[in-house]
Amino acid sequence: MDVPNKKTVLVIEDEIVLRDLIVKKLEEIGLGTLVADSAQEGEKLIKEKHPNLVLLDIMLPGGMNGFDLLERLKRDPILKSTPVIILTNLSTEDKTATEIGAIDYIIKSNISLDEVALKVKNHLQ
Repeated sequence: MDVPNKKTVLVIEDEIVLRDLIVKKLEEIGLGTLVADSAQEGEKLIKEKHPNLVLLDIMLPGGMNGFDLLERLKRDPILKSTPVIILTNLSTEDKTATEIGAIDYIIKSNISLDEVALKVKNHLQ
């Protein structure tokens, strides 16, 4: 939900159940949310809505993965300052994520929704 005067987080995640749980938790702590289930849809929303932060899954359908989108964002003079936190199932992707320009990464299997919300909130301050 896009709410004026609230900080907004775009959640780009194709696992619907996980995405909905993250969105619910972020809204519980007072954040506005946008959702996308592909990198292409996420890129469009970033350009149109300018979210304050992006939670970006790596493995996405449609031919463009999360790393591809992150690289595109970091090359765009207007969008490169958009903070991105990578969502992943693989701990080996953390170095790649930060090298490309992510501000943080979350290993989905090792973190609770409360910890996701806290990480997001801390990066928005």
